[in-house]
Amino acid sequence: MRMSRKSMLASLMALGFAAAGLAQPAPGQGAANAISDAVQEGSSPYRPPSADAASPDEAIRAKCEALKEQYNATSKQRTYRSSGPATQNAQGRTIPKIERDQTRKSLEETYRANCTH
Repeated sequence: MRMSRKSMLASLMALGFAAAGLAQPAPGQGAANAISDAVQEGSSPYRPPSADAASPDEAIRAKCEALKEQYNATSKQRTYRSSGPATQNAQGRTIPKIERDQTRKSLEETYRANCTH
């Protein structure tokens, strides 16, 4: 019983395709198998992304603590900064244009508005 080359080649190709199909899992089955295994074991490696578990009160409290820390980190001494070019008065003297730094005051106002009832 002699096989022709064409039939031998066709049978080898069919055998090769069948073996390749068995060797590789179908796309998407890896995840399905993992879920199936997890269900059988009673645990799940797939967890939804956790939302911020803190309650709104805790979030406000944390924000107020951060404001208080920023306020306490600022210097208690008055600080001044240049707000632009110097001006000249009627007598010809140059007067620097400065203004008081409002960082500490604005932090205090924000804290009072949001954190005191």
